[in-house]
Amino acid sequence: MKNINNFKLNRSQSPDQQNKILVDYVSEFFDNNKFKKIVINLAKTFDIPFNNFEQDVKIYLFNNFNNADGKFFKRFNGKNIIKSFIKTLAIFIWIIFYSRKNLNRKKKYFLMVDNVDHDNEAYRFKSFLKKFKSYIIVSSVNLKEEINFFHFNKYKYIDTSKILKNKKLKILNIIFRGLLISISERTNYVDITLHLFKIILKYEDIFSKINSKYLIQERQFNTSCLKNYLYKKHGGFKTLLFQRNIAQLNGPGMYTYCDYFFSLGKKTHLQYLKCNSYFEKIYPVGSFFMNSVKFNKSINSELPRFDILHIASNMNYFQNTHCSFMDDWIEQFNWLVKLNTKFPKLKICIKGRRNDGLRKNLRFMSIINNSNIKFIDDHKDLTDNKNFGYNSWHSYDYALNSDFVCTWQSTMGFELIGQNKPCIFLDPGGKNTAHLPNDDYHSKIKVTTYDQFEKVYFQIINNKYFFENMDLEDYCMDSKYTHEKIANILNEQKINDQ
Repeated sequence: MKNINNFKLNRSQSPDQQNKILVDYVSEFFDNNKFKKIVINLAKTFDIPFNNFEQDVKIYLFNNFNNADGKFFKRFNGKNIIKSFIKTLAIFIWIIFYSRKNLNRKKKYFLMVDNVDHDNEAYRFKSFLKKFKSYIIVSSVNLKEEINFFHFNKYKYIDTSKILKNKKLKILNIIFRGLLISISERTNYVDITLHLFKIILKYEDIFSKINSKYLIQERQFNTSCLKNYLYKKHGGFKTLLFQRNIAQLNGPGMYTYCDYFFSLGKKTHLQYLKCNSYFEKIYPVGSFFMNSVKFNKSINSELPRFDILHIASNMNYFQNTHCSFMDDWIEQFNWLVKLNTKFPKLKICIKGRRNDGLRKNLRFMSIINNSNIKFIDDHKDLTDNKNFGYNSWHSYDYALNSDFVCTWQSTMGFELIGQNKPCIFLDPGGKNTAHLPNDDYHSKIKVTTYDQFEKVYFQIINNKYFFENMDLEDYCMDSKYTHEKIANILNEQKINDQ
């Protein structure tokens, strides 16, 4: 097998072709005999079935793949072996030093929510969690919200008396053997071993202290086969995932793993399955996020109304999936300018996200500065410097208060379609297939040429065309009562299990 640091995808190929090559390579990498021995020893040391490690290794590799360069990050480079080795030893010593026996009885809850690391995230769950008799949120920070949470504080105060009992020397042996193999192959296996080690330590500690019927996750890249196994080992029943994003080939969505998947729509799970994900059951319920953010308030009467609203965000390395990606992404804004030039009375606005970096994109800003298109990011209208009150108004508000919405690949597009709001995905050239394949399902909601974009827009506003012969629930269920739908499913499941 070629050294992982020398691997490079041909970005002139389609995202589908690239994905097949990368999936095959990652599988081959995991099957490397020398690296496999490290994983086998790790599995034996912690008495965890070996097959639970493969998925997590693959997720980690994909999360560290730079689509923009077609290469893996330099963390696997041989130059970083010693650095990772020292870091691993330091963390190991840190955990031992701050070890503390857990003298409390295991606490039991109906729901556990994992990886809520900001007060805003905690707030989104607040009304939903009130529908259950007991819950606990796992967070890496002290949450200010008046909400029941467990603070996992940088691997401090782990009860190693049980987790690492009679294992310390074995772990040190694995670390040193990983170092030697890494040096011999000039590949940083130590970094991957540390990643697996941290997952095991974190969730052995958490699940030994708190137990729940269900484990909720909101981000697909935080799912883990190891976490899933350890959760059930300590008495958990099922792991859940709320769909927050459109799955992407070679990016977030690859190898997603959970028991119950609460999808946006009746067919939005299909792209996840294409990304080698696994779900025991799929429940189409709508958008948990939209239900949390949008339907707890009314639209302010002062909110500006637009003929066309574009939901935008800056593009980063993992979204950049083909060689003309950035040119295609820029071209969609040229379409907006062309339409506005041709029909100057149209009020067109581009809505960015807070701190998304769009203003630092010189190509984008050059287009906007030389047009009559409004650009709103953060809480300010940058065109006339008027404060539109971001703290009270969300992109959902702008979208639902506009006549027509378009976007590149925002998940909000699916959510808006589910609310019967006209929304089209812009894909100049039709190459953005990592997110939206050119199949019958996705082609119904995207345009690939300017002429098509202009035609569809006027068809929609003239009520001559709006997703004809489409089931809008394929893309997203009505999200107004998503919380209630999920609560009913879980409570009904509880009854059935008794």
